Amino acid sequence: MKKKVHKLSIEPETDFKIIGISSHENDYRLSWAFNKYLGYNFSKSENLVIQKSKQSIEQSYSVYNYIDEDNFLQFQLIANHSENGFLIPELKNIDFFLKISGDSTDLTINELVTKLKKIEIINTAFKLDELSEKNKKVFIF
Repeated sequence: MKKKVHKLSIEPETDFKIIGISSHENDYRLSWAFNKYLGYNFSKSENLVIQKSKQSIEQSYSVYNYIDEDNFLQFQLIANHSENGFLIPELKNIDFFLKISGDSTDLTINELVTKLKKIEIINTAFKLDELSEKNKKVFIF
């Protein structure tokens, strides 16, 4: 009798939005500006560490978190630059990514982008709609 094999396939949740931010300031200054001008409460969390197997290089990217319990949203400010390269090399013109998880609508994202553009240390901010599956996997941690 043949043995039956059942495979459990778990797909990671990719229900998040990404805003690209260009700013010449450091990550801690940017998170401070979010806290001051938007009323958020970002705090430093553990760095995102990625091991590039082909080059055997370890890359570390700073991460700041904020949880909006009233609106059931989680924000993560992630640097795109490290000493050894970029988190997403195809988007070298972006300095930071703002990942928004939870029940966010396009309207709330667009309003947030508008508010971000008004912060003087931010050069530009825009919603990233077209991310490849490979690049989306980078943001699942």
